[in-house]
Amino acid sequence: MQITFRYTFVLFLVVFCFNVNAQVSYFDSLKTVISGVSEDKKIALIIAIPFDKMNSNTSTAIDIYGYGIDIAKNQKSENLTAQLYEKQSIAYYYKGDYDLAVQTSLNAINLYEGLKNRLKVGSVYASLGYQMKRRDLPRAFEYMRKGINQLEQINDQKALSAAYNNFGVLHEMESNIDSALFYYKKGLLIVEELADSIGIPYSLNNIAGAYVIEGNYKEAMSYYDRAFVIRKKRNDLNGLAENYSYYGDFYFKQELYKQAIIKYLAAEKITAKINYAYLQKIISQQLATCYLETNNYSKALYYQKQQVILNSKLLNESSNKTIAELETQFETQKKEKQILEQNLIIANKDLEIKQQSYFMYVLIAIGILIVVLGFFILKQIKFKQQKLIEANRLKDEIAKIKMQEKLNEERVRISRDLHDNIGAQLTFIISSIDNMSYFMKETNNELKDKLSELNEFSRNAIKELRVTINTLNKSK
Repeated sequence: MQITFRYTFVLFLVVFCFNVNAQVSYFDSLKTVISGVSEDKKIALIIAIPFDKMNSNTSTAIDIYGYGIDIAKNQKSENLTAQLYEKQSIAYYYKGDYDLAVQTSLNAINLYEGLKNRLKVGSVYASLGYQMKRRDLPRAFEYMRKGINQLEQINDQKALSAAYNNFGVLHEMESNIDSALFYYKKGLLIVEELADSIGIPYSLNNIAGAYVIEGNYKEAMSYYDRAFVIRKKRNDLNGLAENYSYYGDFYFKQELYKQAIIKYLAAEKITAKINYAYLQKIISQQLATCYLETNNYSKALYYQKQQVILNSKLLNESSNKTIAELETQFETQKKEKQILEQNLIIANKDLEIKQQSYFMYVLIAIGILIVVLGFFILKQIKFKQQKLIEANRLKDEIAKIKMQEKLNEERVRISRDLHDNIGAQLTFIISSIDNMSYFMKETNNELKDKLSELNEFSRNAIKELRVTINTLNKSK
């Protein structure tokens, strides 16, 4: 991980302190330096911890990465938080805490995906696939393919070299040595083009290990030697310890136990110096077997005990950290419980207030509903009353019309009766009087006068009857 120029002096100071006082470890020097710098510089120095230093003291590295994560979270920097999770996951893996390694890797991936950083998403997926290899090989292949697919799309050579090497390991575990060598050599080509003095030895050792499995010891030794020369030149103690252990495995597989013992002892010396407990435990196990095979039972017993002691040491470190984490978790949960209780009280009060508010709203809604219903009912009543009044008025009009029709009919009947009966009778009387006057003797003047008066009266009566009939007809 490269750092900016403004942090170079501080990093140099860490290295200087480490070299000046051999009794002080790298991490002690780092803690001393970061205690007096700004938070930005602290994070930069933590991210810049070399791989071999991390691998030599994984427990301390994990704690320091956790310290950096807290700072980055406080700064609300998702990018720095993701980088530190990524570093911490690798440290967990080398320490043997595989579940925590997976969890922190997934934390880093989630943050990188949110930042749309495809390079980092691909790198961490590939790293996670490598970490899963001993527990779930099919899932390890799945993660590795996801990572390589992302990296090939953006064509980041450095990240691809590491991914190809790790993919080769998965194929080797599946006993597909040809595929393993194919990916190891793809990775080697890239790191050689990049002149990566850290990556080249890893690729060379991976290729050598595949050749050992095939039984091609001559080719294997040439690659081991090339890796050893580079690590010797860099004075990479962590890498040299691993290379000596690879030499030991090389001879062990061929049952050349005396040569294996020499290499394992060289590796053990360095692991003790750099406190690489995990590799030291594996070497102790191998030495115990080698001494047993060479009938050196006292040495075999000694290294068997060493293996038990180292196992206990690793377990104690893990247990102490777990206890500390549990204590922190307990305190955190206690505080969270108090906060939850306070929140519950506040929530209950809020609920009461809300319930009262809801009750008031319901009452207001009911009141409005009653008013609306009352208005509607009154309107309906008025409407019905209006309809009833209108209906009664229509009934009265109809009754008047019917009454008028009856009156008209009665007038017609009366006028018809007057005309047909009385009018006809009067006409008959007038006609009879006229006939009587015509046949009467002229000497009876008095009777003629009476008949003439009677005739006149009858004619007047018929005129008045006609007037009456006309009056009745006009009143329709």
